[in-house]
Amino acid sequence: MSHWLQRPSRHPGQHCGTVSPVAWCKENTKVDTKRVIRVCLLCLTIAFIPFWPAVAAPPDQTDQVYFVRAGDTLYSIASRFDVTVEDLITANQIQDPDLIQIGQRLLIPVAKEEAKPALPADETEDQATPIAPAYQPQVYVVQPGDTLSSISARLGVAIEELVEANQLSDPNYLTTGQELRIPGTELPTSYPNPFYQVQLTPLPVAQGETLLVRVILREPAALSGEFDGRPLYFVTTEQGGWALVGIHVLQSIGTYSLVLRARPHNGEEVTLTLPVRVKGGGYTVEDVFLPPERRSLLDPELVAAEEARMKAVWAQLSPYPLWEGLFRLPLQEERVTSPFGTRRSYNGGPVSGFHTGIDLGGEEGTPVYAPARGRVALSEALTVRGNVVVIDHGVGVFSGFFHLAQLLVQKGQMVEAGDLIGYLGNTGLSSGAHLHWEMRVAGIAVDPMQWTKTAFP
Repeated sequence: MSHWLQRPSRHPGQHCGTVSPVAWCKENTKVDTKRVIRVCLLCLTIAFIPFWPAVAAPPDQTDQVYFVRAGDTLYSIASRFDVTVEDLITANQIQDPDLIQIGQRLLIPVAKEEAKPALPADETEDQATPIAPAYQPQVYVVQPGDTLSSISARLGVAIEELVEANQLSDPNYLTTGQELRIPGTELPTSYPNPFYQVQLTPLPVAQGETLLVRVILREPAALSGEFDGRPLYFVTTEQGGWALVGIHVLQSIGTYSLVLRARPHNGEEVTLTLPVRVKGGGYTVEDVFLPPERRSLLDPELVAAEEARMKAVWAQLSPYPLWEGLFRLPLQEERVTSPFGTRRSYNGGPVSGFHTGIDLGGEEGTPVYAPARGRVALSEALTVRGNVVVIDHGVGVFSGFFHLAQLLVQKGQMVEAGDLIGYLGNTGLSSGAHLHWEMRVAGIAVDPMQWTKTAFP
């Protein structure tokens, strides 16, 4: 079992008219009968020719793009954007309205804007004050067996807040399929220029998870921002840009401000502030027993010195993402012996920190593989962490592998997903052969397992 811990910080289109074949025949009964029959048959043949749907054109500038989130239904999405379900079905050529997938891209049809009145001679459109965005909260669809208490715990929202936001007369009465507004998850249905849309995934976000912030712009602009006072690093794309936010395991449950700024090349900076709800991670407490010969490795000065060394590694920032798609497990077999985020005590003492990664069990000498493409940022023997390999995946994303028996890569070496980087061992602060796999986003320890199930960006 790994004994990695981190002590709490203080801030933790027009249509042609149509006439039916029967009506045409009735109106033309004085015409030669055989000719009428031939024409009618021709019309009927045309009527039954199947028309294949055309490939959807790129969205109009007045249209919006929405990505389906957990709990969404076509009805809830239609209500959120003030359109009909039929509009959504038509715009997206949906075959089965009851089957939409999380992450599915939906085009939200928006009525064409009326001609804009001319602006005064001394005011250009770029100078016009943007309209404040209208906000709409996300919804949760009640599942069989749900209670307000269980929903409250799952979403990290107080029961009182749910009652007030949904005007529930009887908090003890919920029906399966009922939609509940989630306070603290309000996202705009319209945005000030140059913002077109902002997508936050997942939302709410749990303690210890990675939050993806994707910004789509109407025109090129330099993006920046911060979450709870911590700066964001944006990767520029053709549509705008994206950034990753690591949510600290000890971040208090509640609603925080995500501040986004966009500065067009020839315009003033526009600021957009969005609420982000952080829910509980459901972490438990774990008591770890260390063998006598390794208890000295918990010496505070020793731990602090190595933490400072690792902090310098985690703080490096490569400008581009090196990975693609899902991360793979570093071992061929998934056997989690200690999950991420557990609060830890040692030898019956008080809780003194939390587990900054996950422990994967295996026999000593088991091959350890790179979970994704990256560059080796560290490969050496440390006192507390034992033999260590750290891979820089770019833009502040790192993965670390501790307690290895042997190191097979060197600092600066490029590795691909699946490359052999070392062998599982029992070095450093460890009570048995295992692999401690840790991930960091902008220096914040996050759950590696999320990266094996969700592809970022």
